[in-house]
Amino acid sequence: MESSLRRPILVIGAGVAGTVCALRLRQLGVDVHLAERARFPRSKVCGCCIGGAGLSVLELVDLKDWILDRGQITRQWLGSLGGYRVEVPIESGVAISRESLDTELLSRVERMGTTIHAPVTASVDSIHQDRVTVTMNHANGESHQLDYEMVVLASGLNATGSNRLLPWIEVPHGPFGASFFADVDHLAPGVIAMACSADGYVGAVRLEDDRVDVAAALTAGASAGTNGNPMIRILGILEQSELGLGKVEASSPIKVTPPLRRARLAGCGRLVAIGDASGYVEPFTGEGMTWGMMSGYELANLIALSADQLDQIGEKWCRHQRQLLGSRRRACRILTTVLQSSVARGGAGYLLSRIPSLTTPVTSHLSRPWRSPLLPQIKNR
Repeated sequence: MESSLRRPILVIGAGVAGTVCALRLRQLGVDVHLAERARFPRSKVCGCCIGGAGLSVLELVDLKDWILDRGQITRQWLGSLGGYRVEVPIESGVAISRESLDTELLSRVERMGTTIHAPVTASVDSIHQDRVTVTMNHANGESHQLDYEMVVLASGLNATGSNRLLPWIEVPHGPFGASFFADVDHLAPGVIAMACSADGYVGAVRLEDDRVDVAAALTAGASAGTNGNPMIRILGILEQSELGLGKVEASSPIKVTPPLRRARLAGCGRLVAIGDASGYVEPFTGEGMTWGMMSGYELANLIALSADQLDQIGEKWCRHQRQLLGSRRRACRILTTVLQSSVARGGAGYLLSRIPSLTTPVTSHLSRPWRSPLLPQIKNR
């Protein structure tokens, strides 16, 4: 299948959302450029877990076998809720370092014929009826302008330069993220450990290279700051939990994110945003990477189906992304808000520690393969 577009499409950001979008566009025969400001392989610490829905997206871009072979298969969720220890089996999932996953995705994007601009900082100058003008600022100080058929913003939480064109609907606020690698005495491979407290929640998982990834969403504000710096707060949550991890010591510097809760206009004309760049709710269930990959894959399908009307793609994507991710994000927001209550944490911990099967609907939902709503239309063209 070959595209009839006059110019390439530019994807800004080589995280999982951007690279999956680029991979799918290349599968559909679209000429793609990808701009990334970092040098790869890069060190990135985040939740690092992918469930059944995420694996089904990777299968669509021919990466499922690779990640199952390379990653650490996850079999159990171990939780600490309100003073209770909860153990729940996981039907399907994998933990993998972002250095490994992101580098493999970018390598495949390049092998499929995508033009890579890196390291560069790409900024959108203007949106026209028939094109988008972008400035590429290279690390050596050189810069130049290019015109693209459309631009996909996939540069994560730190996406900048688009607030004028894609303004905030919900300005960044709420909890902030913090993550690092750690040495942990007692955390078996295949176990996702998570501790919840009034100060936030912390997850830990052993990766394919035996490092332990620790990621947290911590409450913000002056009162929360009295509990110490982020590292002290995270270690305190783990130490006071029922997880039984033993001694936990950081083995890398801590990385802190801006406030997590946010939402921006997902599209305007020929400019669209996907993944964390379009909005974020701290994904208690570990679905963050899955949401990004789903949105990247679906946007590529929508582009192929709207090739003659790309001046309206932004408005179409706003509607489609709400249908695609709206209920998932609302569920996570409700869950994380409820668990800020000590009564709710205690009640949930008490019930689940005695009847773990109550989590079956949730774990089955997370393990269920995802099916692209637009894929049948692509196949029938």
